[in-house]
Order: sequence, then structure tokens, then C-alpha cells
Amino acid sequence: MALVLTVLVLPVLAFVSALDGQTWTPIVKCQVTNGTVTGSNHLIELSRKGGVVGRNLDSAQISHGLGCTRVESLYVREPWWRG
Repeated sequence: MALVLTVLVLPVLAFVSALDGQTWTPIVKCQVTNGTVTGSNHLIELSRKGGVVGRNLDSAQISHGLGCTRVESLYVREPWWRG
């Protein structure tokens, strides 16, 4: 029974949860400078290089943020079937 659960059920559950519109990922709030304007934005953390480099949820661009604080870990997006 454990073999059936491991081989069949768990991979199916993992696949469905990967496409349901929710992702566990680090989201941080940082000070981001765009040109001469500095503001507070939410970033999905991709890497850390002298701050946080991540996808900016407010402007949909890759940004470099400083002074970041963790906000949450669950990021909800549109599910694949509505995209």
C-alpha cells in the first residue's frame, strides 16, 4: 500500500498542487529605486546580491531591493487553466 501511495498518488498530488495557482515562495518588501524615484515594493526573491534581486510584483519587472523585510511565503497567482 505504501508503494502505491509513493509511486502513484503523491506524484499526482504534487502535479495538481503545482498548477493550482498557489506558490510557496519568499516575498519581501524592499526599497527599490527606478531611475530617480525610490519606493517600497514587493519582490519575489530570486537571489541575494548586495540586497535582494527579484521579480517586482508592483511593476512586473526584475528589480534590486535594499532594506528588505519578509512579508509572507504564499503567493497566489491565476491558475493555469485561467491563464
